Formats: sequence, structure tokens, C-alpha cells
Amino acid sequence: MEFIAPLDDCSDANALTAHLQQSAEKTRAALSRELHDQMGGLLVAAAMDVGFAEQALAKDDRLRQQLSRARTALAAAIELKRKMVESLRPSVLDNFGLFEAIRWEVKQQSGLAGLTCTESYPDAEPKFNQDAAISLFRLVQESLAVALRQPAVKSAQVVLGIDGDSLRICVSYDSDAPNAALSPHDVLSICSIAHRAHILGGRLTVEPLTAGGSEYRATLPLRRLA
Repeated sequence: MEFIAPLDDCSDANALTAHLQQSAEKTRAALSRELHDQMGGLLVAAAMDVGFAEQALAKDDRLRQQLSRARTALAAAIELKRKMVESLRPSVLDNFGLFEAIRWEVKQQSGLAGLTCTESYPDAEPKFNQDAAISLFRLVQESLAVALRQPAVKSAQVVLGIDGDSLRICVSYDSDAPNAALSPHDVLSICSIAHRAHILGGRLTVEPLTAGGSEYRATLPLRRLA
């Protein structure tokens, strides 16, 4: 079944959707940089000062214990900041490319879900422009999130392939539960995924699997991604 997002034939609506998604990504990227550069620097400086004070007051057990708790809290805050930065704009995408970013995201989501997820990628990664790369990453991220939210999921699969002049992205899951209607939240997520595929010149199809589960497949022209 081909899934066409609402207002698919309305160019103005699609342009607005593209603008809003791109604006959201720019806001995320700016906030990510601010958190990394500004908040990150403040937290690290505070942690260093607390560590220095802890050593200087080593003979005062009560103060040393309080400073130790403060240092532990700062370390937790630094780790929380790191997770927030990565969720806003994964640094691995900018530093190592789309495929590595997807591998990282699959590991994160499957680890949290406690499920096995198999992956397959082309031998070589095509050159993607910056906007296309983040859109493709979000497409996989959102598709996998929807898949792992379904009932009785046993495992998931993420497969990227190149067929001639097209990039094929398949995210599927196996389930012991009969295919039921998606929740309103998941329907909106699928609409968002379909819009991303449409903006990139492609289409999203959603197909139930015979053994249980579904496959979300996007086929996108490489010329629109370079």
C-alpha cells in the first residue's frame, strides 16, 4: 500500500512542510551547538573547580563529601548535556556520514528496546547534501521508532540499498501480534515520514508482512540527494 501524506497534491502545503522541517532542523542544530559550546564549557569548568576544592579541603570530611556529591551531580549533568546534544543533532552524522549515524541510532533504539536489529548497507556511501542527509537520518529514526512501538515486536531490520539511480530504505519489524490499526501518534509519525520522502522526490509505502509485522519502504532518487 502506498502511503501518501495528506495534501500530497498541494504544492503550497508541501513547500510549507519542507520549510517547517528545515527550520526545525536549523533550530535543533543551533541549540545543539549552544549546549555543546556554552553549557558544556560551563559545566566542565565547574567540575574542575569542584575537583580542585575537593583536594584543597581533603581534611574536612563533611565538606569533602558534599563536594564529592556536587562533582557526581556535575558529571551526570555533563552526560545529560551530551545526550541532549546528540538527540538534537547527532555529531556522528556530521563527522562520519549518514550510514554511521544510522548505525549509531539503530544501536541506541534497539538497545533501549532490548531487541535485536539487523542492518544492511551499500558498500560505498553516496555523497549526500547536508539537508538530505539529516532528512534521511530522521526518516530512518522515525520509521524505526514507530516499528519498535508496535505490540509484540520480536526483532527489526534496517536495510539500505542502491537500485540504479535510486536509494532504497526499508525498515521492517517482526511481530507475534496481528497487525492492528496504528495509534493516532504513530499515524502522525508516518505522515511526517511520508512528507520527508515526498520532499526528497520519493514515496513511502507501508506493507504488512505475512508472518506478522510491517515494512516501511522509501524509494528516493539519488539526484535529489546529492
